[in-house]
Amino acid sequence: MRAIEAARRENGIEYSAGVRALRDPILRLCAKLRLRRGSVGVLLPLLLLSACSPALDWRTVELEGLRTVLPCKPDRAARDVVLGELPVRMSMAGCEAQGVLFAISQVAVPAGTHAADLEQTWRNAALAQMQASHSDVLTLPQRPQSPTVRLTRASGLRPDGSPVQASLAWVTDKGSVYHLAVYAKTLDATLTEPLLGDLQWR
Repeated sequence: MRAIEAARRENGIEYSAGVRALRDPILRLCAKLRLRRGSVGVLLPLLLLSACSPALDWRTVELEGLRTVLPCKPDRAARDVVLGELPVRMSMAGCEAQGVLFAISQVAVPAGTHAADLEQTWRNAALAQMQASHSDVLTLPQRPQSPTVRLTRASGLRPDGSPVQASLAWVTDKGSVYHLAVYAKTLDATLTEPLLGDLQWR
């Protein structure tokens, strides 16, 4: 659950009415590491986490029709949130390992809303939250007839002003938008390829 709350903050999402607004979605997994709510912001202070993080232990994880892998046992939650100005129900799973935050989330596209617009709103919120100074967008190859994965690689800042890198992917499939995210001081393929390399759908 703590991982979910911290991860929620990575994406500029707010809780819906009746719950305090926090501006982001999926991971607060450092509360147990003395992190105060006001210090978490978009990204957790990963350097504080790295000394006590477990080794990467990839395992299969399913979330609302998507199957992928995470390197640690995820916390899970579902919340009513506000994405941009749109109230939605978000399912989330997130965890932390070796000072790196991993998160996946899903939102059903509301009636009358275009999936592409929802995805773009989500992307803009995530980049704004980390004060992204640079980002690249590319399309990842997948299996034939699999949905398109649009990946944004970004560099930005943590709340304390230290640099952070993010791999942020969005996928639309069967009326849902999915988000897969990795945040770290320095990203490399060993952290991102397992998560994004073989997405499966049911």
